[in-house]
Amino acid sequence: MKLTHLATALSAFALAAPALAQEAPYTPPEDELVEARAIMNAMFPPETREESMLEIMESMGRQVADGMMQGPVFQEPGIKAIMDEFIAELPVVMRPMVAEYLPQMIESTAIAYTREFTLEELQDISAFAATPSGKRYFGNVQSLLNDPAVAEANQAFFAKVGTVQQAEAVKLSQKVQQYLQDNPEVVERLKAAGVGN
Repeated sequence: MKLTHLATALSAFALAAPALAQEAPYTPPEDELVEARAIMNAMFPPETREESMLEIMESMGRQVADGMMQGPVFQEPGIKAIMDEFIAELPVVMRPMVAEYLPQMIESTAIAYTREFTLEELQDISAFAATPSGKRYFGNVQSLLNDPAVAEANQAFFAKVGTVQQAEAVKLSQKVQQYLQDNPEVVERLKAAGVGN
C-alpha cells in the first residue's frame, strides 16, 4: 500500500472514530431509571419512535447535503439527481440499523439522564411530560428540525463544516504521511496487522 493511501485511510479513521472511553460499570437507581424511561417514552413514543428517528435522520441528511453540496459539481442536473435519490433512500437504507440500535440508544439515553439529573429533577421533567403542554412539547420538539429557520441555520453550518473538514483532512493526511515516511517500521507493523489490505 502506498504511504499516501495509508495516510489517507488513517486520517479518515481519526476524523470519523468516536472517543472510546473506558469507564466503570454503572447501575442506575431503579427509581431514577423509571422516571428517565418515562421521559424517553414522552420524547419518542414507542409506537412512533422508529419513524420519528428516520424522519430526523432524513431531515438532517437533507440539511447536511444542502449545506455541503456547493459548487459547480452539484449544479450539474445529473449529479444533483443522484444526490437527491441518495437522500430520499436514506430511510430505507437506515431502517434496519435504526430497528437494531434504537432500543439501545433510547435505554442508554435514559441511563445518561440518571447520571445527569437527580430523582427530583427527573420526577419534575416526567410530570411536565405528562401534562398536555409537555406531551405537545416532547411530541413535537424533534419536528422543529424541519422549521425553515432551523434548516437554514443548519445548512449554513454544514456548508462551513464541509469547507473546514476538507482543509483539515488534507493537513491531517499530510502529517500522517510524513510520520509514516519518517517511521517505515510503523508501516511494516501496520501491514503485518492487515491495515490497508
